Amino acid sequence: MPPERVIEPRVADIAGTEGYTVASPSRRRVGAAARATRVWFRAFLLVAWLVMLALATPVPPAHAAGPDAVLTPSGYNANLVARGDDTSNLVVNLPFTMNWNGTDYTQIYINMNGNCSFGSGFTGYNPNTNTLAGTNANIMAPFWADVDTRNTASSQVSYSSTSPGTVPTVGGRPAFFVNWIDVAAYNLQAAPTNSFQLVIVDRSDTGAGNFDFMYNYDRVTWDIATAASSLRARVGWGRAGTGYELPGSGTARASASALSDTAATGTSLIQNELNDQDQLGRYVWQVRAGAAPNVPPVVTVTNRILEGNVPGVYSGYDGAGDATATDADGSVTSFTSNLPLFLPLGVTSVLWTAIDDRSSVSTRTQSVTVTDTTPPVLPTLTSPSHTPGVWTGSNSVTVNSTVSTDTCAGVLGASYSWSQNAPVSPDAGLDASTASTFTVSVPSTATIIVEDEAFPRTVWPTGPGAWARTSTYMRIATTAGRYHAAAHSAEIYDDSNNSARHTESFSKTFNLSGYDVATLSFWDYHSAFSSTADFTRVEYSTNGTTWTTLQTSTVGAAGWTQRVYALPNVANVTVRFTGSVSAIDEYANWDDILIVGQAASTTNLSNTARSVNATTTLADGTWYFNLRTADAAGNWTATRSFGPVLIDSGPPVTTSNTPSGWSTSTVSVSLTATDTGSGVASTRYKLDAASVATYTAAIPISTDGTHTLRYWSVDVRGNVEATKTATVRVDKTPPTVPGAFSASAVSTSSVTATWTASTDAISGVSAYGVYRDGSLVATTTALTYTMTGLTPGQTYLFAAAALDVAGNWSARTASISETLPLSQIWMEISPTSIDFGTLDPGTNSVITSGTVVTVGGVGMLNYDLTCSAEDFTSLTTPTATPTMPAGYLTYAVTGWANLPDTAFTNSAAIVSASVGSAFPWNHRFVFDYSLNMPWTYEPGVYTTNVRYTAVAR
Repeated sequence: MPPERVIEPRVADIAGTEGYTVASPSRRRVGAAARATRVWFRAFLLVAWLVMLALATPVPPAHAAGPDAVLTPSGYNANLVARGDDTSNLVVNLPFTMNWNGTDYTQIYINMNGNCSFGSGFTGYNPNTNTLAGTNANIMAPFWADVDTRNTASSQVSYSSTSPGTVPTVGGRPAFFVNWIDVAAYNLQAAPTNSFQLVIVDRSDTGAGNFDFMYNYDRVTWDIATAASSLRARVGWGRAGTGYELPGSGTARASASALSDTAATGTSLIQNELNDQDQLGRYVWQVRAGAAPNVPPVVTVTNRILEGNVPGVYSGYDGAGDATATDADGSVTSFTSNLPLFLPLGVTSVLWTAIDDRSSVSTRTQSVTVTDTTPPVLPTLTSPSHTPGVWTGSNSVTVNSTVSTDTCAGVLGASYSWSQNAPVSPDAGLDASTASTFTVSVPSTATIIVEDEAFPRTVWPTGPGAWARTSTYMRIATTAGRYHAAAHSAEIYDDSNNSARHTESFSKTFNLSGYDVATLSFWDYHSAFSSTADFTRVEYSTNGTTWTTLQTSTVGAAGWTQRVYALPNVANVTVRFTGSVSAIDEYANWDDILIVGQAASTTNLSNTARSVNATTTLADGTWYFNLRTADAAGNWTATRSFGPVLIDSGPPVTTSNTPSGWSTSTVSVSLTATDTGSGVASTRYKLDAASVATYTAAIPISTDGTHTLRYWSVDVRGNVEATKTATVRVDKTPPTVPGAFSASAVSTSSVTATWTASTDAISGVSAYGVYRDGSLVATTTALTYTMTGLTPGQTYLFAAAALDVAGNWSARTASISETLPLSQIWMEISPTSIDFGTLDPGTNSVITSGTVVTVGGVGMLNYDLTCSAEDFTSLTTPTATPTMPAGYLTYAVTGWANLPDTAFTNSAAIVSASVGSAFPWNHRFVFDYSLNMPWTYEPGVYTTNVRYTAVAR
């Protein structure tokens, strides 16, 4: 321990542990006065530290996340080490014997300051490299620094159970644990804390006393306690004259140790590891036969993602650059893997195995993922039926694709669609017609290096996988000129005397059964032989007894020569190199031995290629055919579109706004043409006998009469529409005014108007309008019209006008004034038909009360009742009956008026006349009829109609 540390009293002494005697001079004895001074000074430092802690809360440094390297099997922390500072008084019996530096130990000293020792305790608190590499230290130091667990806010050091049946295990083997979990630094600190662990694993399965030991780290946040412990933490081991430290030991990085969590990954304890696959924060050493701890080879792998380069697999990956092996305290003698010739799609775990020159084995698993993220080769599209951008009249479109291929997973199928006016991307559903079901065989070849021995070292290679030699006369050449390319070669050399003969060989067995072709190549060089018995020979055997010679020579070679030979592709092929020399300066050398295997594989793969042929019937317009393909891995190509496919199979369609009937004003005819294909090029028309014209604007038609308009359109492609015909009727001239208009009252409430017909030369008269007091009250096709519901005694103005078919009104007639009478009469007759039945000549027939005529009315009026009868006509057929003159029929009247027999005449005769009074009245007349049938008339049925009229006067 450095002298300056003696004058600084420590809390450990205050705690009463100053009397403990240790082998290492970590503390000098001092007198009572000096001890009192030390106690006072330590107390002062403690008070000052507590005051500073109360005044300021330090910001803890940021640290990396822990790697969870600390092992915690059952019983790993069964025992606690008493709290203290710089203590080393705990001796624990080990659950197994361990040979450290040639001595078998069954006990271990657990030292507070992050280490354990053998044979004696160790209290050193200021780390230095001399202790780890010193001549008398047997120490394991997972983190040698000034640990202080007296503050109960931090955790205690613990160690594992050692009782039989409760000893924890690691990998199924007994193990001893010492745990510094959440421990703080010197001076009663509570934080920050570190967590690390020493684990010793019994490996007596490999030899008595053999063991492994490991350092595990979950957190390293401090490495120096105070200015008193001025050196940085150290990690390593020491054994009586030799030692080893991890990089970064005792080294500052900024204001912290290079070993801390925040240090660079090159030195940080939790961000690195030693020989423990995929577990950061773990460092492992092997101790065999008491020899110095051996750091097994460190295997580093890089997980790789490869894009499949042949159907279904990746071929040709050898891991070069992705897997390396190094050995910190020796050399790597063998580095192999179970890498297959062909890596299938998906994840393959490749185990890499390294063996160092002390036969320690390290493995690491590499994850090699073969993916297929590359879509198939997008096919090109052609059409035998349509040229893009050229209009055609064919609606049936055929589109063909070239073959879509895929390197790895194979083409699964395609999705295609037709779209109008613009390309689109088809959906992700495979069209059934494109899904393939055929299978093809795809051969591929991979070249694998089976052996590559360049003899790069000065010592003969040993360990698994090394070439076996018959004696030490088969050695490594170190003389310049007796090796090829790189330094060193395999050599037989006689360096004793001229009479000794040395015949030596070296051999190795290979499994070449997985290859279609295997080739051996090497370089050789040997001096001029002095005896005919001197020779070199290269041979192989497949059974270990029968040998086949590939190359032999009994004369010296002029220089390094390469030889190449085929080997059988079977299991257990032993290759042997042999040489025999008998004089000083005679030698035989071999170098750069290379065995290469070539393996061919046939992969059955569905849907490696696919083409699409589609024939579709489309409507007129602009179309695009869109296609994309997918492979079995789900990769879709981009969309490839074919087009525009221009289809125009029909002519345009032209419509007009021609009115269906007559028009009374100028007609403007608009023509509208549409075309779903190439579009309308022009619209043409011909009006009546005029020349054909191109339609540019509405066509005005103003002349009266019936006109014929013919029109049609032509599209861009040249399709001509069939001619359409429209009839346009124009009549802007009104009819003539109705003639001879008159209007007279026919009762106290009705007036009958009459007129003569109008004329219209264009569309013709369709109706007449009757006006009363200037308003249209009715239309009629007749030349008379009776208006009813008028007011008795009121005067009205009546007129008429004509309407033609086109809707033109004539001027009105001159208005006529008519005053309705204040009274009215009415008359009822029953019956009006007189039937005398069958009459014989010379017969007198009388009908009594044959007809009743009732005349009534209201108001002051005069009226005349008249009657008349037509001539009789015989209804008997077929005999023609002459007309019976009027006068043969007579009538008599009773009732309101009594009249004697009076002969009927064809003209009206007054029956009665009456003067009414100003109140309702009713006159009833009863008619009797008498007929004298002349002898000159034929028998038959005779009828006549009698007309009765009551007319106001």
